[in-house]
Amino acid sequence: MTPFLECGPLNARTGEGRVLFENVSVSLSESECVCLDGPSGSGKSTLLRLLTALAWSPDVSRQLDGRTYRGAELPAWRANVSLIAQDAPMIRGSVLDNLSFPFLQRAGDDRQFAEMDAKRLLEKVGLGEVPFDRDVLRLSGGERHRLALVRSLLWDPPVLVADEVLSGLDPDAAEACLDLLVDFSRKQGRLLICVLHDPALCSAADRCLHLRDGHLEEN
Repeated sequence: MTPFLECGPLNARTGEGRVLFENVSVSLSESECVCLDGPSGSGKSTLLRLLTALAWSPDVSRQLDGRTYRGAELPAWRANVSLIAQDAPMIRGSVLDNLSFPFLQRAGDDRQFAEMDAKRLLEKVGLGEVPFDRDVLRLSGGERHRLALVRSLLWDPPVLVADEVLSGLDPDAAEACLDLLVDFSRKQGRLLICVLHDPALCSAADRCLHLRDGHLEEN
């Protein structure tokens, strides 16, 4: 089967010069939920940032659904291989500002923000009572994590990369969010790569990749 996503080789060192990993390549199929795990400090978040081209590594080949992305095409790659970061960054403004923000960027092409879909997803993650005009500064950390997840699902990229997005959520909220992520991964032309803070949650994944001693292995 032809891989849906291919990216590599990826290399990373710490600021002190310690090698995190070398010559790591990722090759994954569509309609998969893939869990990435590894010891603390092994470079999981760094690997995800390299994979999404938010960090730099030389001579990386990037292919998605048969298309190769080079140089000036990296913004399009980032729009199609999208990261939900651990800290759930928000722009200043309202809930609506944050949900609609990606659709206002050049990389958004002809994608349109769908208010009804936003309300449906907010309801599913327990934010149905939060008004669109609420300032995000008034949201708790867990609420911002769930809002970031909804924003990414609305954007609906071919590849969604989630870095411990369930961390800090209560069990019911974490389960609801995980269900949405897994549902996303099952769609044709979609792929989910996630780091989960609770190893038990990895049981929902189709494949588990382990970053260990500078190498990426499949468990």
